[in-house]
Formats: sequence, C-alpha cells, structure tokens
Amino acid sequence: MKEIILTIPDSLYKYLTFLERSRFITSKKEALNTALEFYKKLAMHDWLPYAYRMGGGRVLLMDTGMLSDLFHGLSNIEIFNAGKASAFKRKLTNPFFQDVDFSNPESWPIVLTELEVMGWGKFSKFRNEIKVESCPLPVPYLQGYFEGLFGFPFERHPSRVPNINIFVAKKK
Repeated sequence: MKEIILTIPDSLYKYLTFLERSRFITSKKEALNTALEFYKKLAMHDWLPYAYRMGGGRVLLMDTGMLSDLFHGLSNIEIFNAGKASAFKRKLTNPFFQDVDFSNPESWPIVLTELEVMGWGKFSKFRNEIKVESCPLPVPYLQGYFEGLFGFPFERHPSRVPNINIFVAKKK
C-alpha cells in the first residue's frame, strides 16, 4: 500500500465532511478510495466530453422514466428477446468475458459486479439464485439477459418486498 498527499478544493472537503458526519461514509479516505475504484472500473481515463466509455462500450446516462418509456411499447416477449440478444453480444464483445465459463455459477459474480458498477441495481448470488434489488429494467429483460449470458433457463420467484426480484436457474 502506498500513501499520497492530496490537495482538494474546500467545497469537496466540506462535502466529504458532511458525508462523514451524516454517516454516509465511514471516512474521507474510504470515500476517496471508493471514488478511485469507480474511476478505474468505469475507465474514466478514457472519457471524453459527451462520450463516456467503459471497456469497449459506451456509457449512456438516462433517466429511468425515459428507460421505462422505451420499453413501454414492447411486449414481454420482445423485451425478453432484447435482453437475450444484448447478453449474447455482451459476451462476445466484452474483453473481460473472453475466457470466462458462465455455465459455471461460480463465474456469475463477474457479471453481477459489472452490472452494479453500471448502475443496474444491487445483485447478489446464492447457489443458483440471483437476487436483484432496485433495478430499473423490466423483469423480462433481466431474465432474457441472464439466460443469454449464463446459458440456463431462469424462473422468476416473486418477492413480497418491493423492488426485489429473485431469479432461480433451472437445470438445462
């Protein structure tokens, strides 16, 4: 571990102090380390004005209402198929996925972490189940995405808690 000394503007220092006092962060050091990890994961060194990129793809910031409007005109089958097609393309074009065997559920956290970084929500895996929290994408899209990427049929199990979906991988 290396140490650096950093000078930041007063406004950022005040903001970090506010976050620390409000207990949104445990320390300024933790917040800065987390920010740098996101900077690295989002490949922000490669960002240009009006073009944000991540790996081989481009990051698009969009209001969830606009996203909802986009899916509103599609049937559930069309949304499912779009999710599956997106997964196939992602698997082929993402350089980090080239040598990963996604038929092995132990590899799934690689994708789930990437989805969290991209703002899709919170994802956790337990055995052959994926719990999705606060995801703005429709359930059929997620199901198609998981099936296309992991190669397993998934069944959605309803949750009594709002904004939580459980997907269980079935045997092929």
